[in-house]
Amino acid sequence: MAIESRAAWGARKPRSVSYVSKTKGVKAHYTGGHVNPATLTDHAKCRAAIRGIQNSHMDGNGWADIAYSMWVCNHTAGMGRGPGVLTAANGPGLNADHYSILFLVGTSGVTEPTDNMKRHFHEARDYLRSKGGAGAEIKGHRDGYATSCPGEPIYKWIKAGAKLPATPKPGPQPDPKEGDEMKYGSLGYNGDPVDVPAGEWWRVPLDTEYADPYGDHSGKNQTFLVGSAYFCMEGAVTLTGVPAGTKVEIMAAEYEYDSSVTPAVDRLVEKGDPTVARIEEDGTLHHAAVGHCNKNHKLCLVVRTPVPAKLTRARVRYLAQK
Repeated sequence: MAIESRAAWGARKPRSVSYVSKTKGVKAHYTGGHVNPATLTDHAKCRAAIRGIQNSHMDGNGWADIAYSMWVCNHTAGMGRGPGVLTAANGPGLNADHYSILFLVGTSGVTEPTDNMKRHFHEARDYLRSKGGAGAEIKGHRDGYATSCPGEPIYKWIKAGAKLPATPKPGPQPDPKEGDEMKYGSLGYNGDPVDVPAGEWWRVPLDTEYADPYGDHSGKNQTFLVGSAYFCMEGAVTLTGVPAGTKVEIMAAEYEYDSSVTPAVDRLVEKGDPTVARIEEDGTLHHAAVGHCNKNHKLCLVVRTPVPAKLTRARVRYLAQK
């Protein structure tokens, strides 16, 4: 059983901790809002959603931490407050009775739990039983508190016994079709030093094609891949004018063409998880990412520096399947 740690999803430190030695069991929850369907295939978006929920709970509600004991998505079970810690999700007077497990499911977008989520729910429950003294009960948030949570699909599954889905047996694999293979791309910047403004996400220009299998790049633009495509990538940029030890951010990001404004612009629509790195002597930053670029969106490498700088060199290498 692999439980994703708080460090892995980028959790903030709790302001305070209250403890519980045992509970009657667990209660299931959902977000009650929109859940991006891309979370089903891109785990970076799951982690970003969980960070957003923690920020809302701590900054909006003034709570000590994310409310939930644990959470589950289509990829894994993850740590919230964890075993032995009092939840804040079940309602006044009810938090000491049950731990809480959040499904990354909402009222729009992703509205039903996948079989993977159900399996991960049981992993989270087993973890809370073995590490936190959770009893055998499995209930929904609405059991004891007036709410629609955890939504009809999850609650129906719980009332039917919360059965663990069978593990699918591998069947014969179809022969690969032409176009299904991952194709390698490589681009870079080798021109004169170019100014990088301070305090904003800035798209790295790419003026050299080493390999452009899908024809997604032309001239000196910043795009290295156009969706819909699954990808894994690594990028590197070299900056001058930034003092050694300065923190600079670098990441892959999606843009879409927005003609609703004049003049039309490329609009930032999806940010990945940035790498925050300290500038070393050679001024080079590195970033790696995996994920899915949505249909007709442009994937670019972007940097953000707290001080003005100059870009002297850049490289992007990727494998992608469209």
